Amino acid sequence: MRHAASFSRSSTRTTQVRSGRLRSVLVPVDLTPSSDRVLGRVALLPLAADALVTIVHVIPDSLPTLQQPAAERDASRALAIEARHLAQSLPKGVRVAPLVVRGATLKQIVACAAKTKAELIVIGRAGGRAVRDALLGSTAERVIRRAQLPVLVVRLAPRSAYRRPALALDIDDRAARDVVRHLFTLVPPPRPQVAVIHAYEVPHPGLVYPSLDGYELDETNREHQRSALRRLERLLGDTVAALHVPPEEAPSWKPHVREGAPTLLVQKVTSRAHTDLLVLGSRGYSSAAYFFLGTVSGELVREVKCDVLVVPPRERGQ
Repeated sequence: MRHAASFSRSSTRTTQVRSGRLRSVLVPVDLTPSSDRVLGRVALLPLAADALVTIVHVIPDSLPTLQQPAAERDASRALAIEARHLAQSLPKGVRVAPLVVRGATLKQIVACAAKTKAELIVIGRAGGRAVRDALLGSTAERVIRRAQLPVLVVRLAPRSAYRRPALALDIDDRAARDVVRHLFTLVPPPRPQVAVIHAYEVPHPGLVYPSLDGYELDETNREHQRSALRRLERLLGDTVAALHVPPEEAPSWKPHVREGAPTLLVQKVTSRAHTDLLVLGSRGYSSAAYFFLGTVSGELVREVKCDVLVVPPRERGQ
């Protein structure tokens, strides 16, 4: 396998268009201690000078009607305190807007994202409720499915800007551009080295025909790996060039190209590298099978130990 240097800054073309900063961020919070972790991460995001950060808490419609006004008062007081604390850690021009609403949690989050024209949703990934999450998905996963926006799922206690990012890629030109663009937004210059993870499949005729030569089969596998690596290198070079990122702002890439299941490879690489941010795309998810079985992105949100940014597919025509 080639050294990481083969994925260097030299594969980009020089322009002077720089990556943008976030102008509107939606932050759903449940007012538990995990909310502090989410808001701490928001304070470290690259926000525009006049950005809007909307902190929303949803009073669940499952709460008895007579108890909802008191719950709303309590939530409003708590959210106002959180908003003041967050504002103190942000640049002066950034606006922080607390918002308490009633209703179905997912529906209200999606509505607030549309109303505030959010570019990113930042949400926590709490532990527990393993059986329920396996069947229905956590709130974070359901937001990923419905919001049609990039969703940053925060798991780690924030200590600094992201310094050990990883990128999980399929070799899909259209998806790669969006995923890399959002990675560059969350990880502004000077950018650290980025681990690039790609899993591929190889047919195994030896399982059916045990008399075939093992050496030739191994060489076939190695050629599949070399081919996948070449395609990934070309894709990253073309993507960075298409995004008009100057060479000095492009990261170096460290490839991890292996045969096998994507979820297992991603978990292995991110664990060994102590990754703090995993960025990946998601596919369409309209079928009932998704609802019950989940997807690679949903499984990774549950299993990896770092923060995860999930970038949805663009709708047709975009």
